[in-house]
Amino acid sequence: MTLALQRGFMGILHVHAAATAHELQDIDLVTQALEWLTETEWSVNMTTSYHGPKVAMLSTQIKKNKQLESFVQKLKPHHPTLLAELDARLDEDNVIHLRLCLESVIGQDVILSDPKQKNPVIKIRIKLAVYPGQDVQSIAMDIFG
Repeated sequence: MTLALQRGFMGILHVHAAATAHELQDIDLVTQALEWLTETEWSVNMTTSYHGPKVAMLSTQIKKNKQLESFVQKLKPHHPTLLAELDARLDEDNVIHLRLCLESVIGQDVILSDPKQKNPVIKIRIKLAVYPGQDVQSIAMDIFG
């Protein structure tokens, strides 16, 4: 197996994405938009919120190189922001955290969510492949540079 295949697409092991949709929303429309974003199938688990209405808990994992490459390409307008905010977005497990505006994705546009806004979001966790002797900053530059 080549090193590129072992490490995943450009140093990404996988991407985990999660979102919620309320029963008043068109859950099929939301799911289609999420599938456009990740090119993967999303699992849908219906539950009841604390206040009573039904809520769809949606999640997926992106693991295939072609899907990872497409996902990173859709984030391209935000690459400079992700690199500039890397220290704030990166946790101790080498996972980059970001939130995308769910409503923008429904319109097939990818917009980073403003933390001050309370709009519905897609939570994204990008797990980087960082091995001993490697610098997480240079791996992030390879992906988003």
